[in-house]
Amino acid sequence: RPAIFWRSVEMIPWLLLPVVAGLSLVLTGALRRYALARNLMDIPNARSSHSAPTPRGGGVAIVASFLLAVPWLAVAGLVSWHLVWALSGAGAGVALLGFVDDHGHIAPRWRLLGHFCAAGWALFWLGGLPAVVVFGHAVDLGWAGHGLAAVYLVWLLNLYNFMDGIDGIAGVEA
Repeated sequence: RPAIFWRSVEMIPWLLLPVVAGLSLVLTGALRRYALARNLMDIPNARSSHSAPTPRGGGVAIVASFLLAVPWLAVAGLVSWHLVWALSGAGAGVALLGFVDDHGHIAPRWRLLGHFCAAGWALFWLGGLPAVVVFGHAVDLGWAGHGLAAVYLVWLLNLYNFMDGIDGIAGVEA
């Protein structure tokens, strides 16, 4: 291939950051207007850390921007296509589930089922939980490890979702 092609591929990671940040900003503004027009508001209650009503659904902008960028990392050879499929399927599924939940209530058991489906999708494409090295010895947990990995992913997803309800603390934590 021509040298110009390889130089452009090497630039992909450096170009993606400002593009993803800019796209996230624009999409967040659009989703904010959408939420305000549809009255999709998070009204503070006794458990809330914020005092003013806050529009819902802005996280979809960040997820969409990220998921549009991930294939470009694979094109640059920085991540595998298995990772692209794992993140794209699980990320889009969880974002869609959250967006639908913002429009109306989805029972926690169905959201949890959706989260486990997303974790299963991701683990399928990633090949499950790899062997864990403990004190220099590789321990393969087999199917139990895959189950533990799924529980961990769902726990982490819900932990971040909980923290995000505390006025953006999830972004600081990440």
